[in-house]
Amino acid sequence: MTGLLHSIDAGLFLFLNRDIANPVFDFLFPIITNGRFWIVPGIIAVIVFIRVERKKALIITGLALVTLAITDPLASQVIKPLIHRHRPCDPSFLVSGGHFLIGMKTSLSFPSSHSMNIFAQAMLFTYFYPRLWIWFFSFAGIIGFSRIYVGVHYPFDVAGGAILGITIALLVFISYRAVMATIDKRHRHGRDVPKYSPDILENRSADDQNAGTITQSGAKRREKQV
Repeated sequence: MTGLLHSIDAGLFLFLNRDIANPVFDFLFPIITNGRFWIVPGIIAVIVFIRVERKKALIITGLALVTLAITDPLASQVIKPLIHRHRPCDPSFLVSGGHFLIGMKTSLSFPSSHSMNIFAQAMLFTYFYPRLWIWFFSFAGIIGFSRIYVGVHYPFDVAGGAILGITIALLVFISYRAVMATIDKRHRHGRDVPKYSPDILENRSADDQNAGTITQSGAKRREKQV
C-alpha cells in the first residue's frame, strides 16, 4: 500500500514538476517559493493592514504569529523526523527525470512547512474575512504548487501540510473564541452583580435607615398604647 501511494505521488510529481514545465514558470516559481522574497511585501502589508483595521488587525496579526509559532516547529521538528520521508531532490533518493530548479536538498520532506504555514494563515484569515476566502486559498495554493514545481516536495507533502495547517488554524481560532467568550462572560457577570458597587452600598444604607425609622415608629405606638 505504501509503495502504491508513493508511485502515485511520484507520478503526480513528475506531471506537475516536469510535464507542464515552461520558461515562464521556470522564471517565476523559484522567486515565488523563496521566503526572502516575501519579507518586504509582508512587512508593508502588515503596516497597511494595521493602519486600516487597527484593533482588529492587531488581534489577527497576533493570532497569525501564534499560529506560525505552532505550525512551523511542529512541521520541521516533530512531524518530519517522525515520518522521515526523503525529498524528491535528495541525491540519494532522486526521482528520475525530475526538474530541480533550486538544487538538491537532503532535509526531510513530509509535510511541506511552507504549505502547512501558508494554509494555516489562509484558514485563519478566512475566519475573519470569509468573503475573501478564494483569494487567501488561491495564494496558498500558488505557494504550495511552487514547492512541487521547483522540485523540493511531492504533491502529498503539500496536501498533507495544507490539511495539517488548516487543522491548526481551526484549533487556534476555537481557542481564541473560547478565551474571548470567557472574558466577556466574566465582564458581563461583574457588571450585572457588582457586590461592592457604591450604588448598592448606598441603597443598602437607605434601606437600613428606613428599617430603623419603622422600628422606632412601632416602639412609640406601643408606648402610647401602654
